[in-house]
Amino acid sequence: MDTDFEDDWQHWVQMVNKTTGADWQDLSHLTEDGISIKPIYPLEAVAAHAVFTNPGWQMAQFVADDAAPQVLNKSILDELEASVSMIMLPLAVTSQMTADHMAEILDGVYTDACQFGHPHGGDVITYANIWADYACGAEYSGHDSNDLAVHLGADPVADIMLDLCGQDTAKDRAKALAAWGVERQSDLSSCRCFAASGDVYHRYGLTDGQELGLSLASLIWQLRLWEQAGYSLAEALPKSVMRIAVTSDLYSALAKTRGARMLLRHLCSVIGVDKSKTANLMPSLHVFTSDRMMTRIEPMNNVLRHVTASLGAALGGAEIMTTLPHDWLTGSTDMSRRLARNIQLIMRDEARLDQVADPAHGAPSLEAISQAIAEKAWQVFQDIEARGGAMAAVTSGMVRDWAAAASASRQARMDDRDQAMLGINHHPQQASEMLPPLLIENGMMRGGMARPAQPWEDLRQAAAAKDMRCLILDHGDSDKAHISRWLDDMRMAGIQAAHVSVADAETAEAQILAAKPHLLIADPAAQSMLSGHSQDIGALAVIPLDAKGVTRRQGIMAVIERMAG
Repeated sequence: MDTDFEDDWQHWVQMVNKTTGADWQDLSHLTEDGISIKPIYPLEAVAAHAVFTNPGWQMAQFVADDAAPQVLNKSILDELEASVSMIMLPLAVTSQMTADHMAEILDGVYTDACQFGHPHGGDVITYANIWADYACGAEYSGHDSNDLAVHLGADPVADIMLDLCGQDTAKDRAKALAAWGVERQSDLSSCRCFAASGDVYHRYGLTDGQELGLSLASLIWQLRLWEQAGYSLAEALPKSVMRIAVTSDLYSALAKTRGARMLLRHLCSVIGVDKSKTANLMPSLHVFTSDRMMTRIEPMNNVLRHVTASLGAALGGAEIMTTLPHDWLTGSTDMSRRLARNIQLIMRDEARLDQVADPAHGAPSLEAISQAIAEKAWQVFQDIEARGGAMAAVTSGMVRDWAAAASASRQARMDDRDQAMLGINHHPQQASEMLPPLLIENGMMRGGMARPAQPWEDLRQAAAAKDMRCLILDHGDSDKAHISRWLDDMRMAGIQAAHVSVADAETAEAQILAAKPHLLIADPAAQSMLSGHSQDIGALAVIPLDAKGVTRRQGIMAVIERMAG
């Protein structure tokens, strides 16, 4: 550092120390991947890397979950009229799509002016044949089939991960799809058969570094498959897609997206792609806003989550972006899909973010975090390759163990309020009605099985039909934060709760007799008062006031189950 900068850096350090009352180095925190995030970074923390020079992205939005051809056609036209450039077809639609319906579904659609995308899952060979037959059929006569661009989204690694099939079946299907791509490339030359489905890995519960590392390993597996089918790397790379998911943590979403671009560029360098051709040959990066971060409780809060996630993806360099509707977990509506696409339209047409190339370039903190997550992902990728590749990592149970450990840690932070979720563990509203059911896709609920809000939603559903009462007793000098947490938990679950400070055993017993609680919460002093009187309490359970979040949640659920008999 030069002298002037050293003086300026020391000034910032002193300001942080003075403002926070702590040493700046003690304010760092670790991400799920063990990356240290510092409160401030020196200008020369890392060397700056320009990640992308061509700003802008394609809007890829899901249409209605209704497979009726007329409804689907209207939904597609609505999205295209609002400047969406890629139509994403939900599994609820693609699973019922037939060749006979294609003309009606695409009536009035200028297929040469947009693209079509499939999420992971379903019978991909069938979908491929439907699109190819449509391109060759009479309904498409007069059009160039090369202009019909389709992303099929096949990922054999994700198939195994979700127990949709075994390893041998997944390999056979992938080989068949690659052979189909070679055989019918003249019918549908703009078709991208495979995608490294990081959004699925994210839903499974992996950390950002694990998701990106496994996505790279999956991408490499697919490239090897294309080579075996007779494609060169120059032909296979542009047909490749990496999909990832980003959450509402703005800087994390930005750094993850930039990190993914760094990884794809580095991958091209490692496999020998000429630097001058990298921009044209590099696999596309498709970024989804996370459904793992979503909630059914107060779903309008999901709009806020998707705004910051979309902003992070745009600033980080997404080439294709999908902003999910706020009610995606239970089935989208016309209004929710409009809100979702308006998020991108405002960023593009009002904020003009599509006019700025890599706005995070040169910002020390964002550069450092982006490079750290890319390095972590590359390490994960190398570990996977050392174990035999993506297929071996998934079938061995290694990835399952990673996801289980990450999900358990994430759930504990959520339960203990170390990870805030508006409407669940922060500022919950009183529960007033039953939650709508989750949609099922690929045999899994939307949002996946590792969604942190799910256990609390289950608790609310279980408590909805019970007239459950909770009494919180303390000696008057307990930590108010513990009391607040219990009251918030009860409010979110729709359980009647009262808090009373007591000075002696007689008062405590009188309060219990009056309230007749099913669940009693007591601080150590109150528990001491009641010792020896457990037979007279009548509560189904007694839980300490300072219990951890998971203990609170599981304790409440245990009482509900006992009430159900």
